[in-house]
Amino acid sequence: MKKLLTLGNVVKACAVLFALVAFFLMFSDQLYAELLGNRAYVKFDDAFFSDNGAPISFVGYLLVLIAGLAVCALVFLPLEAKLKKFISFGLAVLLVLGAVFIFIEAAVVNGDSNAYHLTAGPIIAGILAILAGIAVCLAEFLPEKQLVK
Repeated sequence: MKKLLTLGNVVKACAVLFALVAFFLMFSDQLYAELLGNRAYVKFDDAFFSDNGAPISFVGYLLVLIAGLAVCALVFLPLEAKLKKFISFGLAVLLVLGAVFIFIEAAVVNGDSNAYHLTAGPIIAGILAILAGIAVCLAEFLPEKQLVK
């Protein structure tokens, strides 16, 4: 177990944590943004296939969850270095793509309001997904030195 405790794996663990927090922000209701007296917010059921739902945002949250769990599994797979870097880059692209879909959510739900179309929940989730993608890429370029001997 000590051989898995490297700086790169700790950064990957942080990426998984960011991705999971971004996914669970889908279930938040009370986060809203207000601009010039107009309030825009996204309710929990707006991320699903309801009347005002944004299916593209659900796909974004799903991409973030799947990529985050794949990063977790990547730590335990015995792959060669080049293949791990390629897979990590692909997972980072999926995380950023999921963040873009999450950013679209509030614009779809609050389409006709004059309020700023990004609400606090999708903003925080998108930023965390982008940070997770950056962390996944960064982890592959860190030295594989064990932290504990």
